[in-house]
Formats: sequence, structure tokens, C-alpha cells
Amino acid sequence: MVNLKRQQGLSSIGWLFVITVFGAILTIAAKLVPLYLDNRFVVSALKSLAEDGAFPSMTARQVRTKLEKTFTINAIRGKPAKALKVSRQKNVTLVTVNYEERVKILFNVDAIVTFNNVLDSSRPEACCSPPAE
Repeated sequence: MVNLKRQQGLSSIGWLFVITVFGAILTIAAKLVPLYLDNRFVVSALKSLAEDGAFPSMTARQVRTKLEKTFTINAIRGKPAKALKVSRQKNVTLVTVNYEERVKILFNVDAIVTFNNVLDSSRPEACCSPPAE
């Protein structure tokens, strides 16, 4: 016969542990998800620039202006907008948005997330991946 008194469920310490783990996961997610969303907007802006037929013939200033407008519309401020670099060499335009974000998680525990986005006008189909070395 099964003793029902011994099967009472999770103890209060068990519930405290479960709540603490879920709270920690939610806190980390709440701090990291906005960083990845901002980077998704950066990648989207680079892909739309790659699909623009005039991109290979644009000057560095035109590329920068177009991307800055897109960043402003999507409310991307801070490091991604400041990390935008456009270099033009002969027939190739290279647009890089490489930046690092640091988020304080708890006391002296930080999360560092690095994003490397590259758009090469000679290879627009390989948009937003770091160059092969």
C-alpha cells in the first residue's frame, strides 16, 4: 500500500530554489535580449543596403548617411551607431559594424556580448558575417 503522507510535493526550500532559478533566468534574458534585438536591426539595415542596386557605386558618405537614417528610425543608438565604419577601395566598399556591449548582471558579474557585422560590396550575398581569414 502507498503511503500518501510521504508524497506531499515540493518543500518550501524546493520552491524557493525553483523560483530563484527562474528569476535568474528571466533577469539575464531581460538584460541580454535587447542587445540581440538591436543587432538584429543592424543586420537588417546592412541586408537592405546590400539589396540596394546603387550600393556598389555609393560613396562612403552616402552609405554612412543611409545607415544612420535607418539606425535613427529603428532607435539604434550608442555603440552600434558609433562603431559604423565605411571603407572604400577602388571598386569595393566594405561596411563594418563591430562592437561590444557590456551589461551588468549582478554586483560584479557582467555579461560581454560581441557583434561582428560585415558587408562587402563584392560579396553582398554573404552579408553580415565576419570576413574569412
